[in-house]
Amino acid sequence: MQADQSSATKGAPYTLDILSLTSEARNSYGLRRQEYGRYRHHCTQRLHRIRKTLGFTHGKDKSFASRPITAETVDDEKYLHLMLFQAERAWGYAMEIKALSVALDDTRKLQHYMNRLKKAAKIAGELEALCSTKAGKVDVRSTLDAQAYSALMSGYVLFEAQQWQGALVKFSAARAIYDKLSLAGTSHQEALCHAAMDEIDPNIRFCGYRLRLAKDGVVNVEELVKMSAANKASGSDVLMREIEHLIAQTRQEKAQDLESIQWRSHVLPLKNPKLATAILAAQETAAELSNLQGTTSEAKLEQFDKVLQAYAEAEKHVKKALKEDAIAAAKVKSSKSEQNTADLNMIVTYISYSSLRTTIDRNLLLAKDVYNKLEGDEATTDRNEDVHYQNLVKAYDNVVQNLTAIQELPGVAADTILTSEVENKLLYYKAWRCFFTATAYSKLSRHVEAIALFDRAQSYATQIRSGLGRSSASSHGADADSFSVTEKELQEIESKIRGRKCQVHAAWYLENGQESGDGIENKLSSMSLDEKSLDEPALIKRLDSYPTSITSKANPTVPHLVDFPPALQPIPAKPLFFDIAFNHMDYNHAALAERAGHPKSGQSESSGGGWFGSIWGRK
Repeated sequence: MQADQSSATKGAPYTLDILSLTSEARNSYGLRRQEYGRYRHHCTQRLHRIRKTLGFTHGKDKSFASRPITAETVDDEKYLHLMLFQAERAWGYAMEIKALSVALDDTRKLQHYMNRLKKAAKIAGELEALCSTKAGKVDVRSTLDAQAYSALMSGYVLFEAQQWQGALVKFSAARAIYDKLSLAGTSHQEALCHAAMDEIDPNIRFCGYRLRLAKDGVVNVEELVKMSAANKASGSDVLMREIEHLIAQTRQEKAQDLESIQWRSHVLPLKNPKLATAILAAQETAAELSNLQGTTSEAKLEQFDKVLQAYAEAEKHVKKALKEDAIAAAKVKSSKSEQNTADLNMIVTYISYSSLRTTIDRNLLLAKDVYNKLEGDEATTDRNEDVHYQNLVKAYDNVVQNLTAIQELPGVAADTILTSEVENKLLYYKAWRCFFTATAYSKLSRHVEAIALFDRAQSYATQIRSGLGRSSASSHGADADSFSVTEKELQEIESKIRGRKCQVHAAWYLENGQESGDGIENKLSSMSLDEKSLDEPALIKRLDSYPTSITSKANPTVPHLVDFPPALQPIPAKPLFFDIAFNHMDYNHAALAERAGHPKSGQSESSGGGWFGSIWGRK
């Protein structure tokens, strides 16, 4: 019966989930409490059971004969388990030796430890060869899992041998595989991959530290892995192609189960498998972007480009589906065809909305980087010569254009909650655009124009606040991707507008004084900064088009803030300090005079003679 079952499964691709097998065995048999001896004993017993089940024993004493496992031998997946737990037993033995003698000062123990670790790496390499694509015994995921396991064991050997560069390459390869495998599997497999990555990261950081690859004292794991993956000589390019192929296969399998997507209040059916696969790929790429916490801006921008490319691919598929639907509807029209066309149009709106939303986040990231270079911790004169407030205005102008494009999408106008949120967000970013435009004018000493733009920004904030109360009740329970403006955001921009406006008023009075014309408010009333001129994309190019002279003469004030110039007020002076301690100290002036060689009062110079007198001298 066993032979029939083996023959039935012979030639079939096996599945070897190394992460799941090792994690379950390690957690169940001692490694939660670092009992490596217990885990080694479990591996030995498990190997004995597998050998008896397969009838693959070596014999005892004089009848012992080593039986190697080759690709021709493997006609059951238990042979792969046999190789895996041989490597695990050798690794557990090495860890047991290290735990018993942490310092490994004894040369014999150190040699024993390294031999066991090398044996684990050797067996893991043989397992990788059995699971290779050339052998054809396992599926693609098991092949990649075996490659990651072998790279990890080899990395441990190189790490203990203090070969930091080789260890970094191996650890980076293993981490890159686990990172990609987390995207192509179940939620349990994803959690196991992330746990494996967490165990590898400290080793990568230490290798980077020893190789002096740290920037500002911090070793960035993502950059080291990317740098290591760029080394084509290690074969990582072939490996990454295999991983991408596996991810594509997994997405196709998931897309078969993806019958519909839900966006806001709409449930959109997905009947086209290629369209479902493209949308699933875009969603997974966007999920990768949300997981990039604490990475550099360059890495985030690169991932933003991948997300936008994925949405562009999905848009191609949905347009092709619309074209095919139009051809079919031209031949035969029915109520079903009309509903199918409406669903496809709503999918177009969903994809366009998601793409524009990603573009807005990308522009905000660029604006944040420019702001940090101008006013944040990165602001230095020599390093940011080419960074100006015009760049901030351009970034926020792009955000305004993207929000306007969302308003014009088909079906958005029917969603009153989304329309209200987008309108508030549009006013919010218009306020920021006016704020930074005004700041750019103030840097050019165009104080009147800056005040006018600050007033315009304040009017946008006032409109948001008036609509905030009305939209808060209706937007309760909206989607997680809502565009609602929070009270904290509104308070922040209002505070910045007030503070910067005060600075500009003060700068104007320092340059012109109170006797310099009719006042700044009269000058503001004579200007025309209409909405059309503020919404032009090339607004910042008009910074030099306004006059520089100010001829007003009134006495302006800033309502609800402070008066300019501020009135002089007396302040208390620093109190005088009298050294009265000297009056309470009693000095022995006679003894001091005697030691200094001065005669006492009422004593002649001749009475101060003698041997001591010749030493101290006489006056």
